[in-house]
Amino acid sequence: MRGWFELLGVLLGVYLLGWVALAALRGELREWRSYRAVARRLRMIGRRPDPDAEVLPLRRPIEQVAADLRRLHSSFHREGMRFAKYEGCRQAYDRVLAEAADMVEMAHLMEVLPPGAERDGERERVELLLEEAGLLRRPRAA
Repeated sequence: MRGWFELLGVLLGVYLLGWVALAALRGELREWRSYRAVARRLRMIGRRPDPDAEVLPLRRPIEQVAADLRRLHSSFHREGMRFAKYEGCRQAYDRVLAEAADMVEMAHLMEVLPPGAERDGERERVELLLEEAGLLRRPRAA
């Protein structure tokens, strides 16, 4: 009888070990991984930052945002584009408008409103406010 239980224990151990190995290969051990990541972060809290480490800015420079805003403004307001190009340009322009509005600390709803008439109105309002802030210039009529 003892040999039978030993064999059953060995088989159960092999089965569990195989299951854990397969789960690890499939990425199903997220709790274990997240525990290790939290433990690593807790160990890092006590360490002092490296004074020679490069400091990365959280935002892009406002000059770069303004240049992207002017470039996308002229391409967005161009007539005769195909829908796919227009839609891609609209999404990029809306994203840069929202980024510029955040930089000048202006309230906006560009990231909240769905595409349509309300978003078009919000886009015009943000454009006017960014003009007043000096980030956007209307193209001159020829």
